[in-house]
Parts: sequence; structure tokens; C-alpha cells
Amino acid sequence: MTPNPSAAKWYVLKVKPKSEKKVGLRLREMGFESCVPTQKQLRNWSDRKKLVEVVLFNNYVFVATNSQRKNEVFRAGNIYGYLNLGGRAAVLTENEVTMVKRLSNLVEPVQITYEGFRLYEEVEILSGTLAGLRGVITAVHGSSRIQLALPSMQCFANVEVKGVEVRKIC
Repeated sequence: MTPNPSAAKWYVLKVKPKSEKKVGLRLREMGFESCVPTQKQLRNWSDRKKLVEVVLFNNYVFVATNSQRKNEVFRAGNIYGYLNLGGRAAVLTENEVTMVKRLSNLVEPVQITYEGFRLYEEVEILSGTLAGLRGVITAVHGSSRIQLALPSMQCFANVEVKGVEVRKIC
């Protein structure tokens, strides 16, 4: 069975610094589904503290498009090109798209208590905002962290988790 060229796939666009939100908005205005994961973080200045919305993936915008409209995205401006791995545009899996979207919904860093888990074990998150996602334990003492892999981008998202259940993946 041949793949449907009109079926939308999720790609990663490399964009100019500090233009991620604008590019994402322009793409949506052009009829594309796009995602620019952000998180509110407390930033400290010498005279004040402020809650600001920070882009999680600097210089990247996620877009769903099909092969027929793949070049149209460049009309949004400020786009360098598609993220290429191995000479081909990186295509995200459904799990990776779900992970990216869920990361943007995190309101605060989450922590987890590891009982009987070891560093670098693969686990699945059973509850909370990231339920159903798999990751690797990267810290067990103090602030506990899970590393969620995005193989299509050859990168990782490190997330603190607390008050969430996980289970080892055999």
C-alpha cells in the first residue's frame, strides 16, 4: 500500500531566534496546525521577579503539513528550513507530538519520588499531565528528573516530576 501524500505529518522547522511564537501564529493563520511549546517560568532581575512565558524549544516550531503544502510554510517568514537528519526532513512520531503538546501544558515543574528505581532505567509515567509517556530516570537524589526522548529531533526534554506514579518498563 502506498502512503497517502495528502496525509499530514509533523515536521520540525528551524526558525530565527526569538521568532518562534510569531512563526507559529503565522502558520496557524495560513491554515497549518502548528505547535510552539511554552512554559511560564519565574525570572529574577536585580529589582524584581516576573513570571514570563518561555519557549521550550528555542529556534524550533512544530508544524503539521502534507507533501503538497510542504513548501508553503516558508511564506510565514523567519524560517531557515526543515530540521534534517540523515539528509531527510525529520518527521515526528505520534508519541513525540503528544509529548511536545503535553510539555507545553505543564504549569510548574513536577517531581517524582523514586522508590526502588535506579539511574538510567526506563519508566512509564502513570499519572499526572505526562501520563502514558516513557522516559529515562536521570536523577534520583534531591530534585528527581526524568528525561523524555525525542529521537526524531535527536534531543531530550528533562522534566522534574513529583507526586506522580511511575512504573519500570521491563
